Amino acid sequence: MIQYLLLRGAYYLSIFFGIILFSFVLFHIIPSDPARTILGPNAEQAQVEALREKLGLDKPFYLQLAVYFQNILRLDFGRSYVDNRNVFHEVVTRLTITLSLIGMSMVMTLGYILLVTIGFLFPSPNRLSDLSDFVMTSLPVFFSGIIVALFTLYFYPVTSFSGGIGSISDILYLIPPALVLSFYPMAILSGILKKEMSVILQTPYITAEKSWGFPDIVILLVYASRNALIPLLSALSNILPALLTGAFIVEVIFSIPGTGSLLVKSILEQDFPMLECTVIMNGAFFVVVNLMFESIYPIVDPRIVKRNHQ
Repeated sequence: MIQYLLLRGAYYLSIFFGIILFSFVLFHIIPSDPARTILGPNAEQAQVEALREKLGLDKPFYLQLAVYFQNILRLDFGRSYVDNRNVFHEVVTRLTITLSLIGMSMVMTLGYILLVTIGFLFPSPNRLSDLSDFVMTSLPVFFSGIIVALFTLYFYPVTSFSGGIGSISDILYLIPPALVLSFYPMAILSGILKKEMSVILQTPYITAEKSWGFPDIVILLVYASRNALIPLLSALSNILPALLTGAFIVEVIFSIPGTGSLLVKSILEQDFPMLECTVIMNGAFFVVVNLMFESIYPIVDPRIVKRNHQ
C-alpha cells in the first residue's frame, strides 16, 4: 500500500509542478508590463525600467523561473501590484471562505445521498429523486444561483456577510449559495448510487444477509452501501475539484469574498502575483483532494492495490 501511495503521490506532484510551470509561462507571455501596471500609464520610462530591475524582470527567463520556484518553496508570492497586500495571506484568507462554502455544500450533498439510500426501504423509491436529479442536472449554476439569490433577497432574513466564517450569521449567509453549489453533486452521486444499489440489492450476498434476519436498514446502510462506495468515491474525487469552478460563479452572484471574486478582480486589475497565487493554491487543492481519495480507495477495497501491482 505504501508503494502504491508513493507512486500516486509522485504522479500528482508532477501535475502540481506542471501547474506551477504553466502559470509562470502563461503570465510571462501575456503582453503586459507589470512595472507599468504598478506605476501607472503616466510614469516615466526611467522609473519603469528601475522598477523592472528591482522586480527582476530584466533577468533572463530561466533565472526568473529559478527565483520563482525558490520563492514558492518559501511560500513567498510577493505583494499585490494594486494595493501592496501580502499575496499569500490574502489568497489563504479567501480560500478559507471558498473551502467553507464547498464544505457546507458537501454536507448538504451527503445528507441528500443518505435520504436517497434510505429511500430504498420503500416501494418505488426513485420517482421523486429521479425528478429532482433531472431538474438539478438541467439547471446551470449561474441560472440556479440567480433564482436562489432573488428568493433569498425577499424571503431570507440574513442579508450581510462580514467576510469570515466566525459567526452564526456568516454561516447562515452561506447556506443558500452552498445549496446552489450542491445541486450538481447531488444529482450525479444520486444517479450513481441508484444504479449501483439496484444491482447490489439483487445479489446473492444481500439475499444471504437477509436470511440471517438482519433488519433491512442495517443491510442497506452497512452491507449494500459499502459495495457502492468505490464508484461514489471515484465520482466525488472528480466533483470536488470541479466545485471550485462552480464556487467562483456562486461567489460572484452572492458577493462572497472568496477566491472566485478574487480571481475576477485580479484579472480585471492585471494583478499577476495575486492571480498566480490563486491558480497555484487551487492546483494544490486539486492535488490534496486526489491524494486524499487515493489513500481512501485501498482501505475501502484492498483489491485496488493488488491490481496496481499486477
